[in-house]
Order: sequence, then structure tokens, then C-alpha cells
Amino acid sequence: MKFFSILLLLLLVSSASHFLFSVTALAMQDEAYGIVTNVVDGDTFDVTIEKANSKITHSIERVRLADVDSPEMESEDGPAARDFTYAVLMNKKVYLDIDDLSEKGQDSYGRLICLAYMAGVYGQPLSAPNFNRLLVDSGHARLNNFTNNEFDPDDWRTGGEDSSGMTNPLEGFGQDLQQNIKDEILPQVQESAGKTLDQATRRIWTWVKGQMGN
Repeated sequence: MKFFSILLLLLLVSSASHFLFSVTALAMQDEAYGIVTNVVDGDTFDVTIEKANSKITHSIERVRLADVDSPEMESEDGPAARDFTYAVLMNKKVYLDIDDLSEKGQDSYGRLICLAYMAGVYGQPLSAPNFNRLLVDSGHARLNNFTNNEFDPDDWRTGGEDSSGMTNPLEGFGQDLQQNIKDEILPQVQESAGKTLDQATRRIWTWVKGQMGN
């Protein structure tokens, strides 16, 4: 029993570390944010800035989405791509993760190179899908991984995780061991969590419990 308790606690610590890393990554999503007030084409739009950082130099910044290419406006599919971006983002809040490798986060035209995140019902940034991915998945842009920026499309296009960004730490254990953890270990962890563990660990415990169907 002691072995299983230690095992589960190790799993919780591992999950907590992954969770804290995810929270840190999430913080990069609101380096700056503002309202989209003009759409140039599918992958380019203007943002009236509400929160700025050191890379922001104007009250209205032009954003060029990183690692995607929409059809030019002169092409047959250009207007449809622009209209899609307009329909999704116009007059909406967007959160910007600005490229750290480019000078001032800008390309040669002075546009901010960004991953753009949409806002949820409470105004919070939605971690997935980012708008770059949504534009590609909708068929209004193609993926074009420019290696001169900090972003890797593999990081924002791969799945396999739940909405919390964490994989199931008990996946792969035998059914007997999972049942033992569920029936005997989890109640002990629950009691401990209620008394001594901090809020982040209690959240991890609740998530693990949910994964086990409890």
C-alpha cells in the first residue's frame, strides 16, 4: 500500500509540474491584446492595442500571422480568406504572442509577427485552437513554417491532450492497479489534499480522480 501511495504521489508531482509549465506557456498568450479594427486579408489585420508591452510602438498595430499564408487579395480565393478572418475577428478581442526572434517582433514591413488567440466568454485567452491554426484548418491559409521566428507549428497543431493540456498519467496501467488506486489510494490522497496540499495540487488531484471515473 505504501508503494502505491508513493507511486501516485509521484504521478501527481509529475502532472503538477506539467500543469505549471502549461500555465507559464499560457502567460505568453497575452503579451499584448486589443480589438481587431481592420482586416487587410486572411492573414493580416490591425489591432487597436489595449494592453501593450515593449514591442508595441503604436496604438494601432498591424499583425501578420506567423507561419501561415493566405491567398493574395488579387487571387480567386483571396476575398474568401479575408471574409473568414473578418467574420471571426472583426471587432473582437485578440491576444497576441509576439515573436521574440525578430527585431521588435516585426517583419520587414513593420508588422508584428504573432500567434493570435481568441477570447472566451469571460474575456480570457483561449489556448486552442489559436487563430493561425483555425485559418489553416478552415482551408483559408496554408502552413508555411518560417524558421526565422520563434514559433514551431508542430507545437500548435498537435493534439492528444485534454482541454487542460495534460495527458492521463495513469494511462497504460493494468486494470487491477487502476482499480486499487481508485478504491484505496485516492481516498487517502483526498484526505491529505483537504488538509495540507496547496491549491494547485488539489486541482491536479481532482483531475486525476476524474480520469479514473470517480
